[in-house]
This record gives sequence, structure tokens and C-alpha cells, in this order.
Amino acid sequence: MSPPVLSACRTAIATVLVLAGTTASRADAALASTSVDVDPYRHVKALQDIAAAHKGNRAAGTPGYDRSAEYVADQLRGAGYAVRFEEFTFPFFEEGSPPVLVSEPEGSNAFSPSRETMRTLMNSGSGDVTATLQPVDLGLAEEALQTSTSACESEDFAGFAPGHIALVRRGTCPFQTKVEQAQAAGAAGVIIMNQGTEGQAGVFGGRLATLASIPVLGVTTEVGRRLADAARDPVRSKARLKIEVETGIRSTRNVIAERGEAGGPLTMVGAHLDSVSQGPGMNDNASGSAAVLEAALRLAGEPAPPASIRFAFWGAEERGLVGSRHHLDTLPDEERRRVHLYINLDMVGSPNFGRFVQLTHPDKTAQAASTLQALRDYFGARSLPIEERTSYQRGFGSDDAAFAAKDIPTIGLFTGAGNAKNGAHAERFGGQAGQPFDPCYHEACDTPLNVNRQVLGQMTDALTHILGRLAPATPSDR
Repeated sequence: MSPPVLSACRTAIATVLVLAGTTASRADAALASTSVDVDPYRHVKALQDIAAAHKGNRAAGTPGYDRSAEYVADQLRGAGYAVRFEEFTFPFFEEGSPPVLVSEPEGSNAFSPSRETMRTLMNSGSGDVTATLQPVDLGLAEEALQTSTSACESEDFAGFAPGHIALVRRGTCPFQTKVEQAQAAGAAGVIIMNQGTEGQAGVFGGRLATLASIPVLGVTTEVGRRLADAARDPVRSKARLKIEVETGIRSTRNVIAERGEAGGPLTMVGAHLDSVSQGPGMNDNASGSAAVLEAALRLAGEPAPPASIRFAFWGAEERGLVGSRHHLDTLPDEERRRVHLYINLDMVGSPNFGRFVQLTHPDKTAQAASTLQALRDYFGARSLPIEERTSYQRGFGSDDAAFAAKDIPTIGLFTGAGNAKNGAHAERFGGQAGQPFDPCYHEACDTPLNVNRQVLGQMTDALTHILGRLAPATPSDR
């Protein structure tokens, strides 16, 4: 990230922290993590040092991630855990340079959107194309835009000229479908504008299921409208689209440690250890990794619990939950049936935080139900409000989704991502309505300054509490 953008991100963090401090509840202000002497924030700082020494990130498949995995393993071994690395490979994708989009005639009147209004889709192809823009079933005539089916059917490309750049609209079908239809029609590139309906107007990220052979770019609704206007004018209808990416196969690993009796029913606790390539990933997700690691270290000093617990630090979550899916897919059926509950921590130090408990199948096992009640009791006794969600909000997904897909009950602790906090959440949790929970989500400014040490301590204490009180699951629990 360029220095001006980084400076803006730091300003955003400072603004959120000041505003959050002026409106937070008395309970939040009084209850820093003082229940134990050890602060999980020390692990955040250690992981930041690792990122700083390795090109500013800890992305899977890079030396920064490998050193992060070694740090976690060393900490666990020092506490007496038997630790193993679980190796796997994953498709690697990384931008070599920011995308370029220039529309209208070259010169002083050329339109080139800012970097903040466009984003390369994951698994886009590389290319430097100058060609005519051709809108595909955009449906922009309505005063209030409706849900879009642009580029979802092959018929949408009737009359499409091969070699043109397809301008399509986000909507009801997957990005992959739109791009496959465009490639089949001979498009030289694809620009996907946001849908323009409520909550879907700004810049967005996306992932293609398979690698495209042509460049694919996402843009805001405003940029898309301007491109659509230009496409109607023969003098202004050409555009240059350049995307440079590196792709291939890389290897990485999960870090696994376990305590309790082998072979019996099992509770798993996990957090993804990797960052995005754009930054060091301190809230996303050094915070979750720090909380899980600190809970494991605290429990190591206690007598072995009646319940077996497996701690996992996942690799390549930011590449599509690859590490957690690999772990589950390679477990024998009998071993997978041992897992009665999975607890996930992802982003538990957001500066403008909420306290969210994400649930799937909460009543499926006695272990899940009793753990959820213990969590409610813990926060309730400390007058710390939480919000329970039985499904994920749009745009958020973490490793618990991999477990839920295998019909394993999950509980996820989460304090908010890049979406804006609404008024109801500001009233409940404090902080500033209209500002992101995390103003540095997936950005270079996601440093320790972007981590709220207080809420990180609260989530770590809650996790330690419920793990220390897990009842032994019975074979019939599932």
C-alpha cells in the first residue's frame, strides 16, 4: 500500500479508537483483561515482528507464514504440548502490481478510476488488453436498480463481439459463471460492476473457482455506470485493462497440538494463522491466533481436563479455507466422528468492536449446547453484551464453515470486519455507528495499532473459561 493510503488508514484507526472510547459502556471501560497476568497481545506483537521482517505480510506459502507457524509451535512445545505440522499444497495467486483501467481517449480527458474503487478478482488471469467495452444485460435503466442476472446465461452474450471487454453486473449467479460465459463468447477481459442495490455499491472482493484465462476486475457501481456511458459513444468506447498476477502451486502447513486422552470424543479449537498478502494481518487474524495460543498456554499449567481438546492454527484460510478443509478431508471417518464441537476465533480484536457469537447446529450435541450456555453465562456475569447469530452475515466466512459443511456443530467468536457498525450495535457495544468495525480489514494498516487490546483480552478470557470447564463428551453425544 502506498504511504498516502497507509496514512489514511492510520487516521481511520485513531478516529475509531477515540470515538469508541467516548461511547463505550462502563462495563467495557472497566473490564480490561485483568483476570490473569498474561496478555495475549504479546503474541500479536511477536507476529507483527515476524511480518515486518518478511516483506510486511504472513501470507500462506511465504517465509512470513512459515516463521509464524514456527513461533506458535515453539510456544506450544515450551508449554509441554506434542506439536505436529500438517503439510498440504494450495493454488497460489498473487498480484504482481495494482490493476490498471483507463477508459475514454488517451490524454487529459482519460478516465482512470482510483485504486480504492477497483479490485482484481482472485484467480483472474493476466493480460494487458486495449479493446472496446461492451455492456452485457446490465439493466441500468431502472431508477431503483433491481437484482441483476447479467451474464448468467449464454443468451446474454448474443451479439457479443469476440475481442471486446465485457462489462457485466454483479448479481444472482456466481462470478465463475459470468466469467465462463464471457470466455466462451470470446471476451478479451471482464469488468464486473457492483450490483447497485442496497449495500452493494462499493468496491468488493471476489474469488473465481478456477483460474481464468483473461483479466477479471471488480469495480464500484459508480465506476461501472461511467464505463457503461462511455461504451455508448464510439469515440469513448475503448478501454485499457491490465492485470498482472502470479499463479502456481505452493506448500504450507497447519499447526496442530492436542491434550487429553487419545481416541475419545474431541473438542477442536482453531484460528487461521495466515494473513492476506496486502498486510501483516494483526486483527485478521493474529488476534484469533493469539487468543487460541494463549488459552492453550494457560491450560497447560492446569491438570489435564476430562475432555480432549485439539488446538489448530490453520494455513491458507485466506486462499479459501484450504487448511481446515484439508484437515477434515484427510481425516478417516471414524476420526472425524470424534469431533463433537469446533470453536473458531477469527478477528477478535476489532477496534470498533462488537461481540458476536456465530453458531451452526448449536443443539446438535450436548457439548455444543453446554458450551454455548457457559459462554452466555460468562459474558452475562460480567455485563458484557453479546449477539448470537445462527448464520453468517453477507461477506464473512471462516474455518468454522468447513466444519459446519461436515455437519459438526460450531461456535465462532468474532468482533467485526470491514462493514460499518449500525446504530443498534453502537448502542449495544459502544463505539461509532457508521464506521467500520475494522477500518483496516485486509489492508497494510492492519498492525497492532488496529487491535483493541481490551476486547482481545475479553475473548481470550472467555475462551479459556469455557475450555477449562468442558465436560467429557460421551460417544453417544453425536
